[in-house]
Parts: sequence; structure tokens; C-alpha cells
Amino acid sequence: MLKTPSNLFKFRYQYHSSHLIWFVLFLVSFILQVADWVDAWRFDRTLVEQGHVWLLFSGHIAHLNWSHWLLNMAGLAIVAFFFSNHASFKQWFAVLIVSACAINIVLWWWMVEISSYVGLSGVLHGLFIYGALREVRFYPVSGYVLVAVLLAKLTWEFFNGALPGSEDMAGGRVLTEAHLLGAVGGVIVWLFEYINTQFRGKH
Repeated sequence: MLKTPSNLFKFRYQYHSSHLIWFVLFLVSFILQVADWVDAWRFDRTLVEQGHVWLLFSGHIAHLNWSHWLLNMAGLAIVAFFFSNHASFKQWFAVLIVSACAINIVLWWWMVEISSYVGLSGVLHGLFIYGALREVRFYPVSGYVLVAVLLAKLTWEFFNGALPGSEDMAGGRVLTEAHLLGAVGGVIVWLFEYINTQFRGKH
């Protein structure tokens, strides 16, 4: 069968309900950059102490500059096109929230030297590790390879700091702790689902 441009488009793209999440993240973060509203949405410890608690979450959507934004949107696109079908809208939303909360809790209570924070990369690591763990169920080889690569990256960052060149591309300090914490959030959601599935399977 000859593929027309229309058929090729359908072949390459398949809608999934979670794409709404990715589109909203893309759109809001894009608007923040265009409108230069980043300062009003970034995590600012002083303002949070004054009651602006929502900045703990909005900070994940704001970015330092366009290069930082592009890097994170590239990561989000990978999640959207390669992992979306592995889980439902609710599951992906849970990963998003749990990963953000894992970062926020440690950032607020234990990393008090951090006065300001922006960027989606921490949450992206939660989405990536969750997607890779879910991929094991469908495509074991690529799933295990992705998990191994992510763990290797996180291990490198834990002992050596940001990957070479990453801070130059982002235009500022890379908070590698957020990457690890976001990944922990993704693993927590996956473990909860795995244990729940095992428990139901025995009853």
C-alpha cells in the first residue's frame, strides 16, 4: 500500500490522552518565556515563606532562558512520543505530581541554601525512569537498557556533578539533586503500582 502524506502522518503519530499534559506543560512554559514572566513563577524561598506556596510547583515550569527551555522541551518530546502509550493519563499525572513533590520537600526542608530554582529537568527524570520501567513490560531489552543508562547518568551526577557541557547549554547551575529526587518520585509511583498489581494478583 502506497503511503500518502496523510497516511505517513498517521503512521508516525498516535494520539494518547497524556499528550494533553505534555501540551499544557509546553504551552505554559512557552508563554512564560515569551512574556518574560519567569521571575514571577520561579521558586523563590523568600516569597514561599511569605505564603506563595504555589511557587514550589510553578518553578518547575519556568526556565532560565531559551536554551534551557529547548533542552527540557526536547526531553518532554521524547517522553511524549516514545513513552506515552505505556501508561494512562492518571498514571502520568501521578508521576508528574509525585516527582515534583519529592523535589519540593527536599528542596524546602533540607536544601535551605537554595534560594531560587527553575526548570523541568528534575520532573523529567521522574517521567523518564517511570517510562523506562514501564517499557520493560512491553519491550524488555530496550527497557532495561534505558533504565541502566538513566541509573548510570544519575550515579555520575551524584559523584561528579553535572554532565560536562550541560551547565553551558542550560546557561546556569544544574541542580543534579533535583534529577535524583525526580527519579525517586518516578520509582515510587512505579513501585506502588507494581506492589498493588502483585497484591491483587494473589487475591
